[in-house]
Amino acid sequence: MESLLEQSRKLVVAGTLLTTLLLTACGGGGGGDSSPSQAAAVTPVPTPATLTGVFISEVGNNAYYNTAAWFEIYNKTGHAIDLASYSVRTRAINPDNGTPAAPAIETFALPHLTIPDQGRVVVASKVDPTLVNNSNVTYISDASGYVPSWSTAAGFVELLANGKTTDFVRFGSESTAPISSGMWIGANVPAFAKTSDVNGINTLSSSIVRLDSNFTQTHTSTDWTAVNFSTPGGPNDVGPGVVDSDADGIPDSAKVSGGTYSGIDLYSMGARPGQRDLFIQVDYMNSTDPGITPQQQALQNVVAAFRAHNIAVHFDAGNLFAAAFDPVNFNLSGAVSNKRALVPCTTVYSTSQCTDVNTIKSAAFDYRRKAMFRYLLMANSQNLDGSYSSSGVAELLGPDLVVTLGGWNLNTNNAANTNMLVNYQAATIMHELGHTLGLQHGGDESTNYKPNYYSVMNYMYQLYGLPKDPTGADQATNSNGLSEVNERYYLYSLSLQSNPPAQFVPGINNTAYYPAVMHDGPATTTFKMDYSDGTGALLDENLLNESLVIGRGAGANAYGDWDLNGHNTTGTYRFHIVDEGMDTSFTQMHDYNDWANLVLAINKYGVAHFNGASIKSASSALPSTPYDPVFNTRRPLAREDAPPALLIKHLRALNP
Repeated sequence: MESLLEQSRKLVVAGTLLTTLLLTACGGGGGGDSSPSQAAAVTPVPTPATLTGVFISEVGNNAYYNTAAWFEIYNKTGHAIDLASYSVRTRAINPDNGTPAAPAIETFALPHLTIPDQGRVVVASKVDPTLVNNSNVTYISDASGYVPSWSTAAGFVELLANGKTTDFVRFGSESTAPISSGMWIGANVPAFAKTSDVNGINTLSSSIVRLDSNFTQTHTSTDWTAVNFSTPGGPNDVGPGVVDSDADGIPDSAKVSGGTYSGIDLYSMGARPGQRDLFIQVDYMNSTDPGITPQQQALQNVVAAFRAHNIAVHFDAGNLFAAAFDPVNFNLSGAVSNKRALVPCTTVYSTSQCTDVNTIKSAAFDYRRKAMFRYLLMANSQNLDGSYSSSGVAELLGPDLVVTLGGWNLNTNNAANTNMLVNYQAATIMHELGHTLGLQHGGDESTNYKPNYYSVMNYMYQLYGLPKDPTGADQATNSNGLSEVNERYYLYSLSLQSNPPAQFVPGINNTAYYPAVMHDGPATTTFKMDYSDGTGALLDENLLNESLVIGRGAGANAYGDWDLNGHNTTGTYRFHIVDEGMDTSFTQMHDYNDWANLVLAINKYGVAHFNGASIKSASSALPSTPYDPVFNTRRPLAREDAPPALLIKHLRALNP
């Protein structure tokens, strides 16, 4: 039985083939029968340097009917133009079900938008109402909601001015002729290749381009080159067949001196062959709350955590730490401020009165960066009234992450408080970034609080730091006689209580393991954050053995006090740990190798097909395979729980 994926692909292709047959039967497609010699006699071909006009410069691969088909317009007239002076003719479909329009070919009006000389704009299908126009991209549909579309197998795009063809490209098995004769000659551009990555997932960031190095308009397929790295909104500077040997979504050609990607010099920003590079734009709201303004040390701590695994993180905080371009001090933009207006409430894919992060991003993000940059917004809150909220929200396998530490009473009044500010920011950034890299709160699952999942993605360790000694041997030397493992487990368990006694764990004062005094905790400079390497042994709530600690070896007399009785319980027993102790079944808790499963090259998946959308789902379930827009046009969203009341109470006590 055919899958929905195959059926939907066939639906688009079938509409293309039907029109092809009708045109052939009626004698259509005459433009494709003209010979190159006839065209040359009429219109001499100018050199790339002298060629002027308004052109289609790139057409993106579009494997699915409900993703945003897009093409790029390039102004080479020598003066600014109004996009509304032009229209586009192509096939049209219903993005909700893939049904072709009637007639199947439409002419779409384009909006008023000034394109400067040498400027480019992306025109894309408005497949979702949340798509936001800006100076780099405009989303179009007709009055009935039909949108431009084509398939990997066939399609065409025609740019019109005053009803006459300005430019035209036809690919695959398409046979539609341009309105003006002689504007397409000879064979079509080959169909888009259905290339796959190592996981067998269709890669969607390919396109056909007029390379800037040889920009011609001969009205033939020789004008066009198939590339596996599209460059929407930027120069077409990546040639065909370029390799991404690091699997970070950046072509090797852009990691050498003199190379560029969509016109961006990533080499000068720190990209290098042999390392995986991760670029992140950091915007922040204008606020006196220290929790909202990025701390340079917090960003540096994230960089250090990734560097240990040969991943170079490149933050761009604008001129916050350096007035001019300075990659070491996180300025990749020069004399540009990344400070944004303060709004009380921000979230991703807003369905309330909160500001959607995409609204802020679309006005401040260079569209060319979509190919290689993630977007981090340091915001105030996710609550409508602006009160303290959960620490953040992010897309799973998407480009956007939001950190919301406003109202947490974080400050720099003394060294310990400064450490807490830095560590809370760093750990939350790394946690939310992990979601964009494909990680959940249990690694490959949503199950949270697994002690043996040794990762900043785990709530047990995000804000309190990973225990430096996961074997528990440090309990013999720590001043409170507790291992760092038990300190964190006790604090997690205590935070679930509404009115705990002074000794929630018998014989141990609660204050012995508060964040400000926790060993290697958030108030220290030895706070540890990391993703897991997956080497922790299985822990079974149905058969807990405290002597295993968290499954990474056990020090002498060390134990994980899972039953919270203050001493080592011998033998095995049942006890609920995960899901805040409220689950009804006993869980086999497994570790996960985060580092081996990070997905840096998200733009090779349908999840980031340059559609510009913000998060579109409240679901926290990550698909077992990378996002497939046929089955789910909404990207999954990872929302965080509100911070424990005990934590906020403690912070307020420290910082009145």
